[in-house]
Amino acid sequence: MQRIIAPGEKHYTATVVVISDGVPAKALLQHHRKHDRWMPPGGHQESNENPVEAAIRETVEESGVDISGAVREPRTTGEGVSFLPMPNYFLEEPIPAHGDQPAHFHLDHVYVVRIPEQEIKLAEAESHDIGWFTLDETEKMNLFDDMHEILRKELAS
Repeated sequence: MQRIIAPGEKHYTATVVVISDGVPAKALLQHHRKHDRWMPPGGHQESNENPVEAAIRETVEESGVDISGAVREPRTTGEGVSFLPMPNYFLEEPIPAHGDQPAHFHLDHVYVVRIPEQEIKLAEAESHDIGWFTLDETEKMNLFDDMHEILRKELAS
């Protein structure tokens, strides 16, 4: 059952910019079916998740890559309060109307992780293609402007 979305509603999401630690560095991107653009793994935060848990789950679901060891662990106090790792970027993204869903916003926690390049798998329900790409390759790809900006910074460092 699909939840009814109110126009202008804001949803919490998590995105993971996965960068290979090789030379040259490469970004893990998928060609998203709904948006018809290349994007890193990510998606909506479930009601029982914090943004770090959502980031880990979405990356596994969409690429088969487990980043749990690459994300800083939350630190918990003796009273059970968790200090969650800060995202590298925090974006408010307008999402245009699509089908019966009105225009709304994503409040996107964007985490950058660096791992060895590894085998990936395509989640065919969400994406047409998936791969590892260098900065030069991403410059020619159909990405959102914010992702071009992030990849220029992260792949150059």
